Amino acid sequence: MTTPIRRRGPYRFAAMAVQCTWCRARVGELCTNQRGTTDRRRDVHSARVVDWDRVMSTQCPERICQAPAGQPCTLTPDVHHARTLTAPRPTTTTP
Repeated sequence: MTTPIRRRGPYRFAAMAVQCTWCRARVGELCTNQRGTTDRRRDVHSARVVDWDRVMSTQCPERICQAPAGQPCTLTPDVHHARTLTAPRPTTTTP
C-alpha cells in the first residue's frame, strides 16, 4: 500500500526554497545572523533572493514536475535539486 505524498504549506518567504549562500541556512529555514544564533524574521538575505530568482528563471527538468520558468515546482514547496543544478551560474570573469 502506498501513502499519498503530503504537500507542505508554502514558506514564509519564497526564497526559503533554496539554501542561503551567505549564512548557509538550509532549505525551509529562516536566515540567521553570522553566528547562526538569531533568525531573521522580516526577510531573508539578498544573496538568497538572487539565487532564488536565478533558479526560477529556468524550467524544472524533473520529469514529474516540468514547472515552467517563474512557476514553483509541484508536489513540494522546495525547488527540485535538478532545477537548481541546471540554472545558469553567474560567471566571475570579466571580458
